[in-house]
Amino acid sequence: MVLSTRGNAKILFIIALVIFGAEILFAPKNNLLAVADAQNTIVEARVTSVSGKAAISGNGLNNANLLRGVTLTTGDVISTGSTGHVVIDLTDGSQVIILPNSKVVVSDFRNAATLRELLQITLGRIRVRINHFQGKPNPYRVKSPTASIAVRGTEFEVSVGLAGETRVTVLKGKVEVASLSDPSRLLLAEPGRSVIVRPDETIDFFVSGMITKGTGERGDEKSAKPTNRNEEDKEAGLRDAANVYERYLESVVESGKSPLPSRFAAFPDAHLDSLENPAYAAEFTAAEGRLFLLPSLNGVSSENDEIRDRFGLKQPRPLDYGIIPEGTFFAPLNRFRMVIGGSAAFTRDAVSSASISENVQLPNPQFPTGTTGMSDGVGSTSNNILKGSLIVARRFGNHDQRSFGVGVERLSSHGFLNETTNLTDSTGLSFTEQVKSHTDIDRTRLTFGFKEDFRNVRLGLFYRHNLIRAGNFDEQRLINGIRQSNSLIDADGKSSEVGLRLRGAISSRLFYGAEGTLLFGHSRENIKRAVIVDSNQHAATNRATLGFGIGYIFRPRTIFSIDTAAGLVYTNQYRNEVLTGNQLEREHLRARFVSFHAAAQSDLWRNLFISTSLLSITQSRTTDSRVFPDRFGRLLNAEGFVSSPGRTRDYFTDFYSNYGLGWRFKPNFVVEYILTTDYGQTSARHGLLLRYTFDFNHK
Repeated sequence: MVLSTRGNAKILFIIALVIFGAEILFAPKNNLLAVADAQNTIVEARVTSVSGKAAISGNGLNNANLLRGVTLTTGDVISTGSTGHVVIDLTDGSQVIILPNSKVVVSDFRNAATLRELLQITLGRIRVRINHFQGKPNPYRVKSPTASIAVRGTEFEVSVGLAGETRVTVLKGKVEVASLSDPSRLLLAEPGRSVIVRPDETIDFFVSGMITKGTGERGDEKSAKPTNRNEEDKEAGLRDAANVYERYLESVVESGKSPLPSRFAAFPDAHLDSLENPAYAAEFTAAEGRLFLLPSLNGVSSENDEIRDRFGLKQPRPLDYGIIPEGTFFAPLNRFRMVIGGSAAFTRDAVSSASISENVQLPNPQFPTGTTGMSDGVGSTSNNILKGSLIVARRFGNHDQRSFGVGVERLSSHGFLNETTNLTDSTGLSFTEQVKSHTDIDRTRLTFGFKEDFRNVRLGLFYRHNLIRAGNFDEQRLINGIRQSNSLIDADGKSSEVGLRLRGAISSRLFYGAEGTLLFGHSRENIKRAVIVDSNQHAATNRATLGFGIGYIFRPRTIFSIDTAAGLVYTNQYRNEVLTGNQLEREHLRARFVSFHAAAQSDLWRNLFISTSLLSITQSRTTDSRVFPDRFGRLLNAEGFVSSPGRTRDYFTDFYSNYGLGWRFKPNFVVEYILTTDYGQTSARHGLLLRYTFDFNHK
């Protein structure tokens, strides 16, 4: 059936009335005329800049080279290579920048009754600036495999991964992001906010530059404005820096007495964050693993060459070495909104050393009280640590904005000691002790974590419970060649710790983080030594820490961070004789610390980068101690020495630095040489970091 021209005109007039009525009902009244005027204007799109490899297909073309000046039409497909970069200008003043390794399809944007369908991005990353045409709203829509993005006059970025996940970051104005398969699921993002739409239809806010996924590839952006940064390059830079330094803070056994300075509070690392708070493991949307290896070596400094001559330690010099292989793996079960993961690590370190001290007080009862002389010794230790953990996390909420996780960690450590000590007074009287012993430590750690995402802020909470059992046993103990009864220390303890971490973005380059912890611990030791009576020692430790950090991204792969932390530690310790129950020793420790940490990392040339850091820890300690006589009337501390009772104070500052030079063989494979120094207290330490990330979301 063919309609007349007059009939067509009537139908078009009726359709126009319906559209106009819909605008009256649903559009803000003061914007109605502006929207109509803007949408009735025919818009053209022209390629104004092409650099690197870029091709156009569709509409009779098959991967032809894209040239400057080409006018685009509906159905054109633009693809960019690893160096491709395309700028498209629209006649209404809007602009689209297509970045490397991207593919977009041009939609029918020329003239539309409602939102102009600008384009569809199927892979890669684009930056879009929609201009207010003649000062009026200018509605557009951009689509991806999983999202529909509606804008009026704004500036934003869209990136699409291989699995179809879409990330939208708003730089100016407001953007409405909806799930393509379920348009009722939508979020309104304001400047500085970002939205991710996953292939499983979940949609959620995230902080731009703080996501742990990304290709990590660098694009040629010579024609782009200085603000056109590659978000995935930022993420790789953050991960590189965090992985280098946070490993140095990991404690084998939590004693509660050592300060824990905050470092990189503002920068996230999904693997490290998940081990601390299992709720963060819910962030993984694709299977990902990481292999970490850090062998290190340093020479042990001695006071003079006479020590080495005395013990025949010519060459090689005494050494301190270690090797730390560690792996983590996380696999999402998206159907159940769950993630299962864990870690495994093996650490071996060893130290051989020699020392000599003159005019020191020699301990009683081997020597009369007040005797001074020379003390020298040589020894070696080695320690093997095996650690493994299992983590389960699940996402909750309409937009997966919160998650809960549980983690179980098991640590087993076996250490060995071989030591010889010589004491000599001014008369030539000598005392020689030879000890061979070993230490076993088993620790079980149960952690419950919770994470909530608010607008530009992410809050994490955790509760951790530790159970520990340790023992130190003498295999052989000789004094002046005569076998002695072996010493034995059997200990067990438990601690509870709560903590929080808050992270957010002040701008697209400036990030912040705050964290705090409270720890309450108790321990018991059964002490059997040859020179003291059998005794039991009980200790209670309370510790509070608070830290804050700021991270700044100068440009992709160039970052700087400043962190500071402070804390208080209180320890009460009591020792009682087993046979009588009488108190033998009492000690109260009050300690405070303040730490400052600054670090930077930057590329030098191609894949070559450098890193540096400075950590200072200032501590003050006040100890009140008192020793009571045992049943034989002796005043001996737990080590078998005579100690001066009363109050002692100590105040000191330690400095540490890391200097690194590394090469990225691939975005997921990094090798870095690291020099660690404490500025003369011990010899410099040399380490070689190897880190490989298995991201099963990318081939």
